Parts: sequence; structure tokens; C-alpha cells
Amino acid sequence: MFDNVLFPIIICVVVVLFVVIVRLFRNKKNQYDERQLLARNAAYKVSFFFLLIYCSVCGLMQILNVKWADAAVQMFLGVILSSVLFCALCVIKDAYFSDSPKRNTYSVLFFFGFGILYLIHLMLRLSRGEVLWQKGELTTLVLYLVLSVCFIALCVISAVKLIMEKRGAEN
Repeated sequence: MFDNVLFPIIICVVVVLFVVIVRLFRNKKNQYDERQLLARNAAYKVSFFFLLIYCSVCGLMQILNVKWADAAVQMFLGVILSSVLFCALCVIKDAYFSDSPKRNTYSVLFFFGFGILYLIHLMLRLSRGEVLWQKGELTTLVLYLVLSVCFIALCVISAVKLIMEKRGAEN
């Protein structure tokens, strides 16, 4: 059952529906000030142009017949990296967290949890004999490695930011 292609899709749909329903019934919204909104917009721009340049380089490599990964792996890798770049810039510029320390701690736990989850999934698939590199190209297994590294990096960045904010509030 777990090897079925539809199982992860069904799980994702259920999780998204759950989050949407919870968000609809929640009245409280995060309030961001103007500085945070401007920083978030700047992070959007940087991540968008990163994705644009990344896609252009991948397209140029396709034209020059340089195969380093399947086209789907290349594009998902670009989306993952640009999304993580956006999140990291928002955390660094203080445009990600709200005023609630409880929610900020949950964000750190979320990043850490997903990083470990993807790492466990990667290890399970590696133990079954799958490889990261096959026939001169990266396989889809690399996406799990990149996701785990990116989520753990976001966890570290978020934790450092929270510690710095705590120390700043104490002084």
C-alpha cells in the first residue's frame, strides 16, 4: 500500500484540506507591520528572480545537451530552493514570525520535524537499495535529501533568530 503512487497524493490532499478547514474557522490572523510586509515583498522578489535564473540555466543546459538530472527533478529542485530561499530571507529579515512566541516555537518544531521526516524517508529508501545517482543523472531521491537539509537549515536559522530576539528582549 505504501508503494502506491496515489497514497502520498491522498495524504497531501487530506493534510491540505485539514489546514484549509482549520484556517477558515480561525478568526485570529497574524498582524504584520509595514516593515515586515516590505521585507516579505523583497524576499518574494529575490526568490522569484532566483527561480527565473535557475530555470533559464536549466533550460540552457538542456539545449546544450548537458544531462545532470531529469527535467522534473530539475524543476522541483528549483521550486524547493526558491521556496527555502524565501523562507530563510523572511526569517532573517524578521518578516516570518508573528508576535506570538508560542507560534514561533511551533515554526522551529515544524521545520525540524519535516527535516527529520524527510531524512527518515531518505534513509528508508536508501536501505531498500535505491541510489541518488543513476545512469549519469540525479534521481528523485535527491529531492528528499535536499528537502531534509533545507528544513533542518531553516530550523537552525529560526532557532538562532529566536535566541537573538530573546537576548535582545532581556537586555
